[in-house]
Parts: sequence; C-alpha cells; structure tokens
Amino acid sequence: MRKKKHIIFDVDGTLVDSRDAILSSLQEMLRKKTGRETEKEQLTFALGITGEDGLRKLGILEGEMDDAMKLWLSLMPKYGDRIRIFSGIRELLAQLKERGFHLGIATSRTKAELSADGACGLAECFDMIICADDTERHKPSGDPVKEYLRRMNADPEDAVYIGDTKNDMLCAKDAGVEGALALWGCVSAAHIRADYYLNQPAAVLEAFGGEAGFTGNEGKDWPQLLKWAMELQFIAQAGLTYSRDRFDLERFERIRQMAAEMTSASTGESFGRVEGLFQEQCGYQTPKLDTRAALVEDGRILLVQESDGRWALPGGWVDEDQTIYENTVKEVQEESGLTAAPVRLIALQDQHRRNTPPNLFSICKVFVLCEPVEGKFRENAETLQCGWFLPDELPELAREKTTEEQIRLCFAAAADPNWAPLFD
Repeated sequence: MRKKKHIIFDVDGTLVDSRDAILSSLQEMLRKKTGRETEKEQLTFALGITGEDGLRKLGILEGEMDDAMKLWLSLMPKYGDRIRIFSGIRELLAQLKERGFHLGIATSRTKAELSADGACGLAECFDMIICADDTERHKPSGDPVKEYLRRMNADPEDAVYIGDTKNDMLCAKDAGVEGALALWGCVSAAHIRADYYLNQPAAVLEAFGGEAGFTGNEGKDWPQLLKWAMELQFIAQAGLTYSRDRFDLERFERIRQMAAEMTSASTGESFGRVEGLFQEQCGYQTPKLDTRAALVEDGRILLVQESDGRWALPGGWVDEDQTIYENTVKEVQEESGLTAAPVRLIALQDQHRRNTPPNLFSICKVFVLCEPVEGKFRENAETLQCGWFLPDELPELAREKTTEEQIRLCFAAAADPNWAPLFD
C-alpha cells in the first residue's frame, strides 16, 4: 500500500457524534411543518447526505425547501448539548498534524451549517474543508473528495477518506481514493465495503500514522532473500508436519536447509544457529505469543532495562502452561519486582509490521494495560533496573520489543476508560 499524505474526514458520525441532535431536530421540524409524527429510526437515511437531499426523500417540495431547511437549522441549537466530539479525536488530529499529514474535511453540511460550530471547534485543525456548497454533486458522488484533491493538488493514491456510512465509502471509491469506515460512529458495518475498518480513532494513527506513514511490511527495508527464506521455512515446516512419504520428507528437509542458508546469508547469523532454530519447531508453524505489560502511573510508564542497556515494556514469551493474563503478571514480577493487576487488553500486533529488526518467526505481540499493586525492583537475570518515564522523555528502546509508537498507544489506552482493543 502506498504511504498516505492526506487524510480526509467526514464530520457527522466520524469527528462528532451528532446523530441524536440531527434526528431529533429533523423529527421536530417535520412535526411542526407537516404535522407528521415520525420515529427517529425512520429518519436515519438522512444521515450522511445533504439536508436538502434528506428533505426531498421525505417529500418536501422544492418550493417549501428553504423554509423547511431554515426551520430545521433553527431547531438544531436546541439539541446542541447532545453533540459531542468522539473520544480520542482531538488527540488523533494533533498527532497526525505533528507527523506532517495534510488533514481535510469533505462533508454534506453546508458552510452555514458547519460554521454554526457544527464541527465543535475542530475546523482550525484542517488544511482544507469542502462543504456541500462547493460541489454540484454530493455524496455518494466522489465530487467532494475530488474537489479536495484538486484544491490541494493531491494524488488520489496519496489520500484516504474516513467516514461512517455507505455513502462515504461510495464517495471514496468514486473519487479513486481508499476508504476507511469509522466503526466508532457507524450504526452497522454490514454490507458496507471499505478498504479499512477502524474500530476507534486511535486505529487511524495505527493504520496511517506510523513512522513516515509506515503501515506494513512493504515499508520495511527487508532483504527480499529473507522474505523468501521465511516463506520457505513455513512451507517446509508444514510439509514435515503433514507428509508421510519418506521422499517428500527428504525434500521438505532440504527446503528447510535452503531456508536456513538464505536466512544466514541475509542476516549474518551462522547457518548452524539458524538451522537449529528451525529444527526446534514442531507441528504446524503459527505465530509465537509475546506479552507486554503497560503500567502507567502519574503520567509515566514503567520500562525495564535489558542487559544490553536498552529499555522495553516488561514482558516476554508466553509459557506453555500460562495464560496471557498469568504470563503478563509473571513477566512484570520477574523483570521489575512489581505485582501487577491486568485490567484490559490494549492491542494485538504483528511484530513484523511494527518492530525492527525482523524476527525469524512470526510473533503476535499482546499489550495489556495493568495497574501497579506493590513491590520494588529486585536483581534478576533478565533486567538491570526499572524506571518510570514520561512520553517525551523515553530512553533508548529495544525496538524489536518495544517502539515509541507502541508506548504512545499504551498511554492513549490508559487515558481512555472506553478503550476498544486494536488488532492487526
């Protein structure tokens, strides 16, 4: 996937939760204008399209349109206290700006509707705002996003459009940009095709806001030889597990040796060590589990110093006889001397996508938010010391175990009681 430079947002249902205010004011307007009593759920089709398009679908005639719109807008402030910015949006926008992304809005609201603080004070965060007044055609047409691209002189491959409705995703597709469905504001994702499904605002940063826009293996400078070697090792391990013919077993054994030779050539590790690691594998090869505990207190996070002097979140391989919960507690106890109480899951991440250098095997990293209970550091065979660090004062990290992005993710999870786990 090409790195993104422009992130364009819908407003209602994506940046702000305005669902109830829109539907309640529309419901009251219809009652005053037509005398009709309409259930809110019967009006949800009006979300994600222009107000005039919504009124047309409700049978409002063109000659009555201006009066109906004025009445609807006049009623909106009555329900203004029901409009709120989604949790995590302000922090997300600040971090995206800090990382150099261009931010935009493409909304079905008119300028007048948006200027009445329809964006809840967020407008200043954006480089370009496209409203319903700016294009003749509106969502699901891609014209609003196309207009953003034209004004910003941006390439469609460099942009992603984030919205909460089917019309938003159709708009993205028509504009030739990738579409990301904002599940935190979406009523239901059923039957909505999108390039990405993001379960909370922090997932935007995870998907598009990594180092230099990094989003996956294609952003890593991995030797192609190593990629092939890892795939060959996987094929060989599966063959050795399931094959019964002795000649096939010999062939798969040779493939494993070739994978070890290729790995040795591309990493500098000795052939004997690599082959030994490969031969230790048994059964069908699946990712290994690595737990990492996030203990945050007074705005600081607990890190442990490895034997080489670098630092990481306390954690390690999940033992055969341990659950994720038990292993998290054990690793914190062994490496920091503290007793920890796991409280919720932060994220499940693919180590190959997030950490460097690459490991010879696939690893699933499990980040768990914990509360410190008691204890103090004790000498042990794995770590030199432990310490508490502010997010902007981190020491040199063991990046194959913990990155700055992963630590910031842990801080975000600790600050949000409604945190929804992220997963690759």
